Amino acid sequence: MGEQVCMTGTEYCGGAVGVDAGGYPVETTGNAALDILEHRSSTRAFARDDDDRPVAVTDEQRAAILHAASRAPSAGAMMMYSIVSVREQATLDRLADLCDHQPMIAKAPWALIFVVDYAKWIDLFEHVGCFEPEFVERTGKAPRRAPGLGDFAIAAQDAVIAAQNAVVAAEALGLGSCYIGDIVENAEEVAALLDLPPYTMPLSMLIIGTPRKERPAIAHPVVNLVHEERYCRADAATMDAQVAEMDAMFRPHAREVGERVVDIYTRKHTSPFMAEMSRSMEWWFKNWLGK
Repeated sequence: MGEQVCMTGTEYCGGAVGVDAGGYPVETTGNAALDILEHRSSTRAFARDDDDRPVAVTDEQRAAILHAASRAPSAGAMMMYSIVSVREQATLDRLADLCDHQPMIAKAPWALIFVVDYAKWIDLFEHVGCFEPEFVERTGKAPRRAPGLGDFAIAAQDAVIAAQNAVVAAEALGLGSCYIGDIVENAEEVAALLDLPPYTMPLSMLIIGTPRKERPAIAHPVVNLVHEERYCRADAATMDAQVAEMDAMFRPHAREVGERVVDIYTRKHTSPFMAEMSRSMEWWFKNWLGK
């Protein structure tokens, strides 16, 4: 049986502990990378210039962030993702509408869409002759023109690792970012907008820019997060601890026990946008399989 582990931030490393604006512990280790991860929070409001336009991300900042993304671990160094860089206002406006009507997308100066991409490998296989009769006869490898779900598993990991590298790099440069998971919604329209071919799926999107104001890091729940050696289903005592942690962390003035869990159930798990996300994911998987 696995052992359930409850860790607070102070148990991960031996750094000095302060508190953020919400009174939650914040590690300061003296290690630049760890401190970036500790203090980072999602940015949903971006600074604007005197003409009320979003403060632009510089060419140097964009180059550094994209380079950091390219340095992410990749299975077999295959780079099974593509990054669609978006700065045109019309495209940002359309993405804001398609991604669950979130105005902050249109107000960001830059968006990066991380596309799980096997189309470029199918093209490469064809380009070097892997589908030619001579190659098939010589190697005994039957042509396989479409990726499978196993290919998707490793390609999706490539994409999200690259996205997180971009997040950390942006933070290191004094920029803020926010993940937009809703990029998978309205699949047909997103595919048309971005010219996405079969064997692709836009798995993550980041909006990036200069934060309008400093925002304290949000505490993350840690109860029932780490399991030793084997997965272990939570017992009642552990679930009670989870509920108490989330109520205290996200709803300091919760009137009822379990208010945060109920909030997630009603606002997200059973929401119309989640139903649309599920519908679109079925469409994207068909697109991935070339159907």
